[in-house]
Amino acid sequence: MKPLVEIQNISKVYHTVNEETVAIEGFSMNVYKGDFIAIVGPSGCGKSTILSIIAGLTPPTGGECIFNGNKPSIGYMLQKDHLLPWRTIFKNATLGLEIQKKDNEENIEYVKELLKTYGLEEFMNSYPYQLSGGMRQRAALIRTLALKPEILLLDEPFSALDYQTRLAVSDDIGKIIHSQNKTALLVTHDISEAISLADKVVVMSKRPATIKSIYEINLTPHTLSCIERRKAKEFAGYYDKIWKDLDIHVR
Repeated sequence: MKPLVEIQNISKVYHTVNEETVAIEGFSMNVYKGDFIAIVGPSGCGKSTILSIIAGLTPPTGGECIFNGNKPSIGYMLQKDHLLPWRTIFKNATLGLEIQKKDNEENIEYVKELLKTYGLEEFMNSYPYQLSGGMRQRAALIRTLALKPEILLLDEPFSALDYQTRLAVSDDIGKIIHSQNKTALLVTHDISEAISLADKVVVMSKRPATIKSIYEINLTPHTLSCIERRKAKEFAGYYDKIWKDLDIHVR
């Protein structure tokens, strides 16, 4: 099977008046349809930059992203929900459809079904300030899913939430992605989150960053629930190996 995306020898160099900083060097990996890949690494190593390059928002200094066939549609979910405060939750969820002039009856019904399935149906006419942080993130994901993207890029989408809400929302979002067989790349600082959500964890090195290791995550019993996945007997072993690979020294 051909990969959906081939990331080949990506490098990224930032220039200032006084210096040149090599942020990423020789980053290569393949993304296949249905993959859920988590990317972890030290702060400032360029994890978010990789997502921006895949999305076409940031050009690489070297290397390339090759999309087999037509470039797939991409949905990008950020740390902040960026819901517009003057629009209702329903209007926020359908914003992308309006912008792309795809707000036809079929797509509108799809958004309504997503809102119903993920517990926001009764809040369709509410405004963002009336919702909890977790509910707002669900609304932001539905807005992203409304356009039926082939690839989801998730840049620390749960980091602004408190721990309990973070667990609940990541569990919901993990179930959505797995049940719809979406291709997703998640950037996170949380090793437990990476293992419990993803099928593959990519560990990046310190800057200049490249891939240090890749772990195929196989937990038993297999379940869509990230909360249940944390209880798997293999979980601690993956955690210890990834922690050692990150080589983070607390000073």
